[in-house]
Order: sequence, then C-alpha cells, then structure tokens
Amino acid sequence: MDFSPLEALRQQKLLAGLDTAILQELVGLTHFEQFDKRAYVIHKGSPGDSLVMLISGRLQVIAPAEDGREVGLHFVESGDYLGEIAVIDGGVRSASVVATTTSLVGELPGHVARRLFTRHPVVAERILLRLCHTIRQSSHIRTVLGMARAFSRIYAVLHGAARTWNDEGLVTIENLPSQQAIAITANVSRETVSRAMQALFANNIVEKDNRRLIVRNPVALAKLARGEMELRVSRGKGEARGAAQE
Repeated sequence: MDFSPLEALRQQKLLAGLDTAILQELVGLTHFEQFDKRAYVIHKGSPGDSLVMLISGRLQVIAPAEDGREVGLHFVESGDYLGEIAVIDGGVRSASVVATTTSLVGELPGHVARRLFTRHPVVAERILLRLCHTIRQSSHIRTVLGMARAFSRIYAVLHGAARTWNDEGLVTIENLPSQQAIAITANVSRETVSRAMQALFANNIVEKDNRRLIVRNPVALAKLARGEMELRVSRGKGEARGAAQE
C-alpha cells in the first residue's frame, strides 16, 4: 500500500490524539481494503462485526425507495467512521453503504472496537456524542413525520440540515440530498419535493450553489418549517404568505 497505516489511523476523527503506541497496536489489528466506485462496502442486514473507518475517498448511505430503487442519502467523508451501533449492540447493519469514488477503508474487528470504547475515555466520549447526535436526528425525523402538511415536512427536513458557517452568518445546506432522498425522509412524493423547492427558489429563500444550498432568508425557512408561513408559485413568480398551508 502506498500509504502509512499509522498516519491513516492518526487522521481518523475517532482516534485523534491517542498515543502512538495505541495506534501502532490498532494498525496490526485493522484490515485495510480498497473498494472501487459503486462497490458495496456494507450491505443492509449483514452482521455488524466491525467498525468501518474511511481512510480516503467518499461513501454514501443508501436506502430502498418505494419503487424498489436504492436512493442515496447522506455522504461519509474521509476521516469519518460508521457501524458503531451494530458493533455496540451486536445487531445487523441498518443500512447499505456504497463507494461513490475509489475508497480505502479500515475495518476494526468488533471486539477490538468495543475494547477501545471502554478503555479510552476520549474515544467513549466521541462515541457518546455521536450517539446523541443520532438520537436527536431520529427525534427530529419523528417530529417531521408528525406534521400534517407535506410542504412543511419538506421545509423542516431542509431547515434541520442548515448550518451557520461564519461570522457573517452564512447559512448553507451542504451536500444537498437528492429530491428522492428528501422525499423518503419527509414521506412525500418526489414531485412534491420538486414543487416545494421551486417555491423556495422563486421566493429567493434559497439559492443553489453546486452541491449545496445557500439559505438567503433563514427566518423565512424557519417559519416554513414550523408551518407558520406558506409559499405559492404562480405564473413563474413566487408569492409568500404568512398563513398555514392548505
């Protein structure tokens, strides 16, 4: 391999700051494997017997759509990891993961990962924070699905993905999911997502910037997500109204 396994592990978010001796021990226990573009790294329902760390490349979590196709959800970037829940509880993989480009991963056996979690407080803290984030995301999705209006659910999904990045208050939605992925999360049709997005663009609430959205009017997006305002598109022009959606 034309890379340093030790340095590769040192760059992992989960392992950052650990002593070199610990990392050297992990190097001998980690199985490194390269996956071609579009190859499956994880299959949904398979045994969760290893922690998967992405050394280089990019992965995407996928889910089945109603028509049987597999739809890409969120991306996994270099330095990140996945599969921790199955490692902890011994369950099967909850989703499939594919490589979107040639990717190198390191697989740490489940028993080694669990020992790492319990013996090193900094690693345990990172895992706990990750699990808290997962729980909050699940809670947010349940809240979204409880909303009666389709457009409000879509806007709530987008609002939940928005982040403020600098002192000027720039709000963006990075790595924008596909419309089908948003439709799955909001439990609506892809066509409904398309109409909702067109209304946002027409009212200059968001602006497309390659693979992300720039939120030009965060206040309006927040109101839409709470169902306090509705958007309509008529004759190619947007109209915003401070009322509940039909």
